Amino acid sequence: MSRFFKTTILLCVCYLSAAMIMEPVACVGAAGNALRLCAEVVVPTLFPFFVCSNLLISLGGARVLSRYLSKAMRPLFGIPGGGALAVVLGVVSGYPVGADCIAGLYRSGCCTRGEAERMLTFCNNSGPLFVMGAVGVGMLGNQRLGVLLYAVHVIAALLTGVLFRNYGGKTGKTPPALPPATPLQSPFAAVGNAVADAVNSICKVCGFVLVFAVFTAALPQTRVSSFVYALLELVGGIRALVQAEALGGLLLPTISLFLAFSGVSVLLQVAGIILPTGLSLKPYLLGKLTQGILAFGLAIAVQYLFPQAQTTFSVAIPSAVMPDPMGVFFASVMALVWSLLAILLAVLGVWVWERIENRKK
Repeated sequence: MSRFFKTTILLCVCYLSAAMIMEPVACVGAAGNALRLCAEVVVPTLFPFFVCSNLLISLGGARVLSRYLSKAMRPLFGIPGGGALAVVLGVVSGYPVGADCIAGLYRSGCCTRGEAERMLTFCNNSGPLFVMGAVGVGMLGNQRLGVLLYAVHVIAALLTGVLFRNYGGKTGKTPPALPPATPLQSPFAAVGNAVADAVNSICKVCGFVLVFAVFTAALPQTRVSSFVYALLELVGGIRALVQAEALGGLLLPTISLFLAFSGVSVLLQVAGIILPTGLSLKPYLLGKLTQGILAFGLAIAVQYLFPQAQTTFSVAIPSAVMPDPMGVFFASVMALVWSLLAILLAVLGVWVWERIENRKK
């Protein structure tokens, strides 16, 4: 199998090199568009979450959550309370912040290997800014469709987590995954390390976006090109599916499926983050396939329950991928604030629950 993958990658590299020589204009144009996408969308949307995720873990936030949320996280998803950080960031931030958070939890000893791989099945998802802004408003021209798609996306992810809660067998309540948890860093050192790690992660993400943008631009145009694009790279692929106008009533379920599956580009981004920690990609792949099937079925159900949402949507504004960079940045900061508030509310709810249970005893 390893030889097969090496041969496949080698052939893709040869094809890409030949395409850049034969079609330099298309490839250079695609690279320029990808760089603008990174500067205007990827960096302002993801970078704050990378920094805050690393800070919350290095300053002990995950351990605090583990103390208060284990009673809620273990029955539902089979993960420690600290996994709530990955669950929340995984649904409000965007690919691949959830995977980066899981890798940080595992490195810090806040979860076992089995628990980390269990979180990989459902804690790495597309963010609301992309689904509601880029897909809903920018590509479909319908904000309500974006909201429905995001709701389906989150529900499918959480259902996947419930289905995989026993993946890898039962685990006890004592984590250490790696050697004992590292001592908490000082705030100043933690900030510096968090920014450095975030820069490293965002560079990897932008690198994959650039490579796959050039690769998809070099592919020949056929009837299935839009599906190939969506399988390889999410943003351009969904735009191609909308512009193809060939799916009719299955367009929204198909978009929902690819949003859940995430594509090869995101898969390689996740691999670059988690493989150095020793975690396996197998649970991530199984989780994404399951989530894609659930998202496809849920989207069909949504179309049946909310037929009025399927008004004629515009495909004449594919260039409106996202709001302006400052708007994206402030929206991502607000999403982070709301995610922290959600965690605090969850902690407060569990604390009240524990007080009530203690009084009953």
